[in-house]
Amino acid sequence: MSASPLKRRLWIGGAVLALLLLAAGALIAYTTWNDVNRVSIDRPSSEESSGPVAQPEDQDEEPDQDDDFEVIDPGRQIFLLVGSDSREDLEDTAGFGDFEGNRADVVMVLFKEPTKTGLLSIPRDLLVDSPCGDSETKVSEMLEGCPPFNGPTLLTLAVERLIGQRVDHFALVDLVGFQEAVDAVGGYEICVENPVRDARANLELPAGCTMADGAQTLAWMRSRRTQELTDDGWRTMPGMNDLARNERQRSFLVDMMSRVGDISSPGAMTSAAQAVAPYVTVDSELSLLDAVNLAMTMRGLRSGTVIEIEIPVVDATTDGGAAVLRAAEPVDEIVADFLASADADAGVLLGVTG
Repeated sequence: MSASPLKRRLWIGGAVLALLLLAAGALIAYTTWNDVNRVSIDRPSSEESSGPVAQPEDQDEEPDQDDDFEVIDPGRQIFLLVGSDSREDLEDTAGFGDFEGNRADVVMVLFKEPTKTGLLSIPRDLLVDSPCGDSETKVSEMLEGCPPFNGPTLLTLAVERLIGQRVDHFALVDLVGFQEAVDAVGGYEICVENPVRDARANLELPAGCTMADGAQTLAWMRSRRTQELTDDGWRTMPGMNDLARNERQRSFLVDMMSRVGDISSPGAMTSAAQAVAPYVTVDSELSLLDAVNLAMTMRGLRSGTVIEIEIPVVDATTDGGAAVLRAAEPVDEIVADFLASADADAGVLLGVTG
């Protein structure tokens, strides 16, 4: 039975409206896309998986590709999301220290599967194998790079070794980007039981909930020595360590990306995108469609549909006396378990059983 004229008109009208909204969203994205910085991820030739490979004339078999990693599932995308500790664009570096170059203050890996999405947070002080030589280095220091690798390439290679999977795309935002994004969407809510402070991070918040501006939010995320005012005076907040700070940053990312994705006003969306775009760096292979796909995925973070993948860690000390973290379990196995469960879910969805 064919649809009634009214239903047909409603369907056509809805389709036209959807196309108009899609076109408007694409236009907004395109107007800011050129403001985003690009960087090349230059893997060594032994890890390259694209392009023709010369073979002997008597060899008919296809060459092995990407020997270090399994064949990528076409329905899977892996994004490396980084928050830079760069001071380059900060007008006031008081409380943050001043140094040349970049450090990876926030490192997260987003696994986008057909049936589920996972978010792996990597502590900045976690020791990882360095692609620069036979040594271990904190993951935060990889963004400095080493010949012949630029910082994003070195960090990408180190993370790939850690998780045992090839990263599809890289995206980085610096400290100013965090501040600009917060101010563009009207602030970020921070709730604390008691007044808190950290003189070195320029942090000072009253008890209760505060709609913090960009500078306050940045201080909250970067504070390493957060104190709270109790009946007995000021004391360091219980459990305050690098992992707690990393959890603040992850919660911020989840909330902010969800809020940006929920903005319905084209004007507000344009303002938010224009504010943060100059402070974002992505790999040169990331297309506008990939970026939109990532943004749509991030919209679901706050709804609880994203699985948080944790790395159990133990405290350690380097030969030089620096405090670091080591993974208590092989991270590649943790990631493999998540991906295997995603493959199993996909099989059930498609009616495929093993």
